[in-house]
Parts: sequence; structure tokens; C-alpha cells
Amino acid sequence: MTAAKRFPPGPRHGFFDLTLARRLQTERLEYPLELARTFGDFVHARLGPQHVYFANHPDLVKEVLVTRGKNFRKLPRVIKALRDVDGNGLVLSEGDFWLRQRRLVQPAFSPKRFDGYAGTIVDCARQAVDSWSAESEINVPFAMRRLTLAIVSRTLFGADISGSEDALGAATEAISEIVTAQAGRIIQWPIWLPTAENRRKRAAIAVVDRVIRRIIRERRASGENRGDLLSMLLAAVDEEGDGTGMTDEQARDESITLFNAGHDTTASSFTWTWYLLATHPDVATRVLEEVRSVLQSRAATYADLPALAYTTRVVRESMRLYPPTWALIPRVATQRVTIGGYELPKGAWVNIYPWVLHRDPRFFPEPERFDPDRFAPERVDSIPQHAYIPFGAGPHVCIGNTFAMMEMVLALATILPRCRFTLPAGHPPVVPDALIAIRPRDGLTLRIERQIQDSLAGTRA
Repeated sequence: MTAAKRFPPGPRHGFFDLTLARRLQTERLEYPLELARTFGDFVHARLGPQHVYFANHPDLVKEVLVTRGKNFRKLPRVIKALRDVDGNGLVLSEGDFWLRQRRLVQPAFSPKRFDGYAGTIVDCARQAVDSWSAESEINVPFAMRRLTLAIVSRTLFGADISGSEDALGAATEAISEIVTAQAGRIIQWPIWLPTAENRRKRAAIAVVDRVIRRIIRERRASGENRGDLLSMLLAAVDEEGDGTGMTDEQARDESITLFNAGHDTTASSFTWTWYLLATHPDVATRVLEEVRSVLQSRAATYADLPALAYTTRVVRESMRLYPPTWALIPRVATQRVTIGGYELPKGAWVNIYPWVLHRDPRFFPEPERFDPDRFAPERVDSIPQHAYIPFGAGPHVCIGNTFAMMEMVLALATILPRCRFTLPAGHPPVVPDALIAIRPRDGLTLRIERQIQDSLAGTRA
């Protein structure tokens, strides 16, 4: 048996040189891509005594997340920055507790519930269009955040948050900025320390917390079972485990986790999809033709998804270029482990960037080009498993991935027949900026032009 090699190639800074930490913090998208293109599939660097690795190949991703997944856990320093917000929700929990919570939450994402969810998604999308003035310009990230907040609150929590969208949107945006900055710092101050940043973070968390706790409190008091996620969380019993249900605090943690994940990353994906359609009118035309052919002047339903094949490919390609999860939570080795023929010491950090994998020309020729037909039936099989991971991979893959895909396809099929988006003349370059999700650094404004045929906005059949 061949002995494991010591270290893969990588940048060699001095022992106390903080270049790696600085560039990973200030060039969150550019520097990992530079490392992959300079040093290859598996990269090693030092951060003082800490060994840091970058897994840039699908086979390595599979080893870390699946084959040898039990030899890793999520990096505690990143969990710490997020736990102030999400508590011990699904994204952050691990081991037996994570498995228990996953079992309790999973029924809310059963396909048998998607027909009802689909109707709400279409209604919310139609209402969003009705709120936009014809022949005007809209702040796309802001508009998409309002839309996804309405969808997640109504589908998963059976709640109307009208009047709270702006405050919630501002709070989650502040949380995203602060958590991203804190997770990348070598020194992390506790949240109780009264720094200006911590005061802003606590205030933003309080806004979201008040809304979620009010919804839980009102639902507990009513005893009503609406068949949504919240009702399931409050009534769930772990029949495969200890036979107990969730406390209100556990329900709060899961609710906030899914509330944040269910609107922030999806709003980002919507934003980039509209940007790509606005700058690729030929693709927008193909989507419109498909939607009109499939729907025939009626509202979209869950049953229409298989027929909206090209629209689905557009969403998938948008998430390849701008993945909702641009970097997975780093893993730390809990024991000595061999990955890709290299021996990783206990405590080594492993980083996995969907942003990097999705731009590998071996798997995606001309990777910067927007080409939805990469996911056409005759081409999609050439993409290796774990080369395309917009929602993560392995047992901890995003529980709402199928819901998010349905949401985006149905919303596009509802909005596009009524609105054509174009980039206004003189708009500054649209540059991606990586927070918890990827956003346009200086915002994105698109001009709305009403489509000639507006009939597809009709009520559901």
C-alpha cells in the first residue's frame, strides 16, 4: 500500500504571515479561485500552526462530505458566529441531535405538500408584479427580498408579515454582513461585548426573533394545525428516537434557520437570474415562449414543473454562476484522515467552494458563459457528481433545495409573461460580493417593461 503523502501544493507564506487570512476575508470569491487555478485540485496552506486545505475537485468533495464525512465536523469558529442568530438549528447542529431535528422537519418538505405551496408562490409572485409600476425601474435585491419573505412566511409559517417586510429585510441584511465579517476573523469577540458591531448585530437579531416568537406564541395559543412547517414543528414527535417533541426554543431555532435560509439565499438567486435574463434577451425569449406554450394563459401549478424544462435549466445555470451557497461551512478533521492520497492531521480545516467548482472548465466548458443548455438531457450527464453543488452535498445537503427550485421556476413562469427586464443605460458594472449569499456589490436596478400579453397573470384554475 502506498503511504499517504504529506502536503499538497499551495502558497508558502511565513509562519506568522496573515496574508491567507486577509485575502480570504477581502477577496472571498477571487482568492479561492486563484488558489485552485494556481495550485490545482487540493491546496494546502498554513495559518500560523493551523493547517488549511482547499478541496477543488468533485472526488475530494465526496470524500470529505460523504465517504469520510464522519471524520469531520463543521468548524466551530464559524458555527460560533452563526449560533447567535440560528441557535442550534439544522444548519449548525450535528450528530444525533441533527438527525433527530432533520427527521422532525423533513415532512414539511414532502412533495405531497408542494401543490399547496405552489399556489401560494404563484399568488405572491403575482402580487409582487402588481406592486411594480409599469415602465419604471426597481431595486431588484430589495424587491426579491420582499417577494421571498412573503413566500416563506406564508408557505412555511402560515403567517402574514405585511408591514414588517422592510424591517425584516434590513435586519437579515445586517446579520449577513456582520456574520460574514466575524466568521472570517482570527479573533472573534463574544456578542455580549458592547462593540458597535455587536450592538447592531443584537438589534438585528432581536427584530427577527420578535417576529418568529410572536408567530410561535400565537400558533401555540390557537392550537390550530394548518399543515405547514410551523404546525409540524410544534406537533412533531420523534417516533424513531426518544418519542419527544420540540420545545418552543427548539422550534424557534429551526424556524429562524429556515426563515433566514428560505428567503435570503433565494432572494439572491432570484436577483442574479433576473440580471442574467436582462442581459441575455435571447434566453428570456426562450423562457417566455416555453411558459406561454405550457400554460396557455393560465396560472402555473406544481404539476407544470416537468414541462417547464428550459425554465428549470435557466434556474440551474443561474445557480451555477452565482450559487446560493458559494462556500460551505469549513470542515475540521476530528482525527487523522487520508483525503486524496494526503494525510490530514487532526484539527486540519478543509474548505469547499461551490463558486470554484462551478467555474472549473473541465466540468463546465467556457465556465463564465451563461448557457442553460449545459443542463439539457443530452449534456447534463457529462457533469460529474459533486461538481455542481449549489445547495451543498452529502447528508447535510439543504433540506429545502427542492422547494427552492420549485419556488424559482414557478415565480419566473408567473412574472416573465408580464414583465420584461432590461439593464438601464449607464448602469455601473454588476460585481458579485459574497456575504452569506452572493449579492451585487453596488446593488442592481432593472427597468420594467410590460409584456404585450399580460393574460398569464390570471387567477389559478
